[in-house]
Amino acid sequence: MPLFFFDLIDNGHSVPDEDGTQVADIEQARVEALRTLGNIATNELTKSGHDDLQVSVRDENGQVVLTASLLVERRA
Repeated sequence: MPLFFFDLIDNGHSVPDEDGTQVADIEQARVEALRTLGNIATNELTKSGHDDLQVSVRDENGQVVLTASLLVERRA
């Protein structure tokens, strides 16, 4: 199985994935990135009314193969 790295970008602060995760393919990597954003949204969003989260997925060669984003903005 290929190795993918799931780097988190939390309100502009990057947290690189040093270990990586083996998943079946890029579609499974996409599912994992979305699951990660969902878990963060459920458990760790700030109360400030603004959250900008991204999971940037790199392949074994270090190339970004997809990015999943979640933007929360309070309008009032």
